[in-house]
Amino acid sequence: MHRSVGIVTIFDCDNYGAELQAYALPMALAARGWDARLIDYPFYKSPRFRRTPLAAPAVPLAPINRLKECVAAARTTVARRLAGDAARRRRAAFEAFRGKIPRTRLYATFDDLLRDPPPFEVYLTGSDQVWNPRMGATLRPYFLDFLPEEARRVAYAASFGVPALSPPVAAQYARWLARYEAVGCREPEGVALTRRLAPGLPAEHVLDPTLLLDADAWRAAAIPPDAPADYLLVYELIPAPGLWALARRWTAALGGIAIRCVRGAAWGRAPRGAADEATAGPAGFVGLFANARAVLTTSFHGTVFATLFRKPFYSVIPARMANAGRQRGLLETLDLADRLIPEAMLADLRPDAGIDWDPAGRRLGQARARSLDFLDKALKGAFRHAP
Repeated sequence: MHRSVGIVTIFDCDNYGAELQAYALPMALAARGWDARLIDYPFYKSPRFRRTPLAAPAVPLAPINRLKECVAAARTTVARRLAGDAARRRRAAFEAFRGKIPRTRLYATFDDLLRDPPPFEVYLTGSDQVWNPRMGATLRPYFLDFLPEEARRVAYAASFGVPALSPPVAAQYARWLARYEAVGCREPEGVALTRRLAPGLPAEHVLDPTLLLDADAWRAAAIPPDAPADYLLVYELIPAPGLWALARRWTAALGGIAIRCVRGAAWGRAPRGAADEATAGPAGFVGLFANARAVLTTSFHGTVFATLFRKPFYSVIPARMANAGRQRGLLETLDLADRLIPEAMLADLRPDAGIDWDPAGRRLGQARARSLDFLDKALKGAFRHAP
């Protein structure tokens, strides 16, 4: 296949950020002349995933992490049943969006990938925490370990999800990384870790794939809300109780506009007075951002879409959030770090809409150009013989 790219990434997990980055990367590559498709290997939490002995984590999970996996799975199952029709409608909306992503045939098991890998010119590990050692299934697909040695491997916006690795895990990662031609990481910490694990391997900090598409491209993919009257959008991925008092103060300052709430799952309940968008799929999620008057969020991808659509926003760091590095890194790149607010400071915050978007837009354009340049060079083999 000429100029063809097969992408392995985390998707089919009904997570807005995961599905949107899985859509964005092949779209950005197609705009640059590549036949780019996702290799349809579902995330291990997907109902389409099938466990076999080869699915066992190559990096054994610690007992506490195994327990967390079991508890989370049980809670999700119960919550989905309680959510009923809302959960079914949300799942259908996610399925419809995934239907827009160019994909190979289904590889429901890692055994399938090993037995009959799809033919591509280049293979690309995509974005998200694809190299997180705490994943509850084998990491081998995400290190492209189903391919012959001579296959061309690159990575774009990959994340380890942790700042350091234990010596045995680091040794295994080093063996996997040795077969890559170049690695783009989503966070600067990932670049540093890659360089420690594989000295000499070209590694660069690049934008999340969602930022490779501009606002017009995302509007074309969006489904606008049914009632597009003025509203403040709250995307509370990680709970931050102090967020809601700020939301009410801001809507009052904006003339008493409505509050719409989108959450990480269909279950649960929106606070009183907020319209609950529990059934929105990824396209509806983008549409809510595109049509909002202002945005409050505790999410990296909420921050991404607020900036892409140039909405007045605050990106809140919840008290329980362990690492806000992605939000901080993006907003520092755009010189908008003053819009990143710890939850403890919300009570004293007087919200305002004063953002100078033109300089931020120029900085985003420059970062996008650098990221696309890395991607072009990596796919065309420019790093293959790098010292």
